[in-house]
Amino acid sequence: MKVDKSVWKANVQSLSVDIGRNIRVARKQSGLTQELLAENADINPKHLSAVENGKSENLSIGYIVAIAMALGVDYTDLLTQPVGVNEK
Repeated sequence: MKVDKSVWKANVQSLSVDIGRNIRVARKQSGLTQELLAENADINPKHLSAVENGKSENLSIGYIVAIAMALGVDYTDLLTQPVGVNEK
């Protein structure tokens, strides 16, 4: 089955927005600023901001794992919808 590139891109964008929201929620629950989380995860603060806002086109599993480790959560927690959280 051939994948429709426009559908694939839309799904990736939607997933990026969801992951970014989950990172932002977890960061706020941990009481960290973007700057401190970026420092702890050894990533660029501007890239973290882009990730949290669903604007990053370069979101690798490595970044997700580094952010999860800095937050003290399992990386799979950032890939799924937080339970009981309703933040925009």
